[in-house]
Amino acid sequence: MWGALRAAGVSNSLKAEEPLLASLISPFIRDDLRVMIGGSADPGVLCAIGRIHAPKIPAITVIDKCRAPLELIAEFSTGKGLDCRTLNRDLLDLNGSEQWDHIVLHYTSDFVDPRMRERLFQSLARALAPGGILVCASKTGTRVGGDRSAGLLSTFLGYSARLLKESPLADLTESPEFEKIWYAYAEGVTVRRLGLATSEETRELLRSAGFRVLSENGTARRQRYFEGAAIIDSGSVILATRD
Repeated sequence: MWGALRAAGVSNSLKAEEPLLASLISPFIRDDLRVMIGGSADPGVLCAIGRIHAPKIPAITVIDKCRAPLELIAEFSTGKGLDCRTLNRDLLDLNGSEQWDHIVLHYTSDFVDPRMRERLFQSLARALAPGGILVCASKTGTRVGGDRSAGLLSTFLGYSARLLKESPLADLTESPEFEKIWYAYAEGVTVRRLGLATSEETRELLRSAGFRVLSENGTARRQRYFEGAAIIDSGSVILATRD
């Protein structure tokens, strides 16, 4: 579902944030890097990381507990002749037997149950090589502005439906099965945004897991309008290391 929404332009956060990600990662690029992308719904983050590291070619591993996006990423990598390993594994259960120099989370922590985020960062601390960096992009809050009678769920449904119907994927919206999946996804979006961690909470989770925060950068996100209401997101990208 996420791939269809990205293709329709419902979210453009990665494209907008790539210059910031490049400015944070570039000073740490060197030969023979081991890079792990933690959680990825499609090849988008892989492509961004590849562009940021070019012309260096790091050893990239994508980890996700869902097989579907991993199969899509593996197919894409094979077709492009890219060296990318995929691992079907839960990020909560990394034991440190393998470590990476760079770990990138692009809104992955937002999808983790708030009660499990401490465990997530502890797991990632074990997986980060000494002197390596963690790049953690996350939303820090969502509200609905404008017409206060419109809630987050209805605004997201209306906004995404309009863009989908204006996109090359318009035929998909006529399928009852697609509508069912799309509505379930929108409900999930609402639940996740109600449970977002603040930037202060994320920094504290990182510190308690043994990370040292190097910088935090606010991110500007496009407002999404529908019938007088707008979804207004705030976000940040935190750069951290482990001594």
